[in-house]
Amino acid sequence: MATIRDIAKITGFSPATISRVLNEDKSISVKEETRNRIRNVAIELGYKPKHTSNPDNKVIGIVQWISSDAELEDPYYYTLRLSVESSLMKNKINIKRYYKENMKDVFNDPDLSGLICLGKFSEDHGEEFSKDFSRIVFVDYNPNKKKFHSITSDLVDGTKQAINHLKSLGHTKIGFIGGRERSGKNNALFLDVREKTFIEEVEKDKELVYDPTFKKVRNFDAITGYDLMNSILKEEDHPKAYICASDSIAIGALRSLGEKDLLNSGQISIVGFNDIAMAKFTNPPLTTIRINTKVMGEMAVQLMLYLLNNEQVLPINIECNTELVVRNSTFPSLFSKV
Repeated sequence: MATIRDIAKITGFSPATISRVLNEDKSISVKEETRNRIRNVAIELGYKPKHTSNPDNKVIGIVQWISSDAELEDPYYYTLRLSVESSLMKNKINIKRYYKENMKDVFNDPDLSGLICLGKFSEDHGEEFSKDFSRIVFVDYNPNKKKFHSITSDLVDGTKQAINHLKSLGHTKIGFIGGRERSGKNNALFLDVREKTFIEEVEKDKELVYDPTFKKVRNFDAITGYDLMNSILKEEDHPKAYICASDSIAIGALRSLGEKDLLNSGQISIVGFNDIAMAKFTNPPLTTIRINTKVMGEMAVQLMLYLLNNEQVLPINIECNTELVVRNSTFPSLFSKV
């Protein structure tokens, strides 16, 4: 069994510091990166505290829908996992991690009391998990609200907030850069709620012009934002405002604009989605729709604790609000009276 000294050898931190971090000593002042490093290594080594308020030795599996390599490049799912793990550790619940590459191991682990599943799992996945586990909480997406418990965010309202913000600045022609994802046995395509909502809202708004030429989708990464913005700027009469379905996409789009000296000029506005830590440090700082991954992770754990202490209940679905965070990447339209 792993010990605090084993964690110390890997992290380089003192056993005293590690002990205080793992026991959630609020009087210790350490960087969040230090806390995350210690928690990560503790989980990887399977460390279990000697004195615990988890008398039944409950173990919760955190199932990430993407690979461990992909998670390193996805700040949203990375911070969502850290939030869940932090909250589980505060509640003295033991943790095991699973990614796309070892997801099948979940079904061979007799120690697991339940699963917290992060990402866009298909209904096939949900049905498969539920054959072995009665306590499952899906976070970020619910494959079937009538069958499964979940914590999600209100992406519909978030998209509407982004549109209304750009409208308030006088923009009447708005573009969209998004991503598509696949999951399940049949590799089914997910139509992103933000893309769907964008089309519906702009098409029905008589003050806006919808041009499908400037609705571009590929992946949820920075290279998508960079490549697609480059292609958009080659088109005539392109919009001067864009909603990006993730901050990673928006950061790529900002790089494209920067290479063409279009940043900080007020010529093109960009709104991102998620409010990742880097968003406030881009050039210019990114206006974005905040998804509170900390709250989502904490709520997922509270729901799991409820399920662990109660008999089977009807599906509980909690939807968290989103928030527009205005920074410096959006500008009044040059063609408006704003």
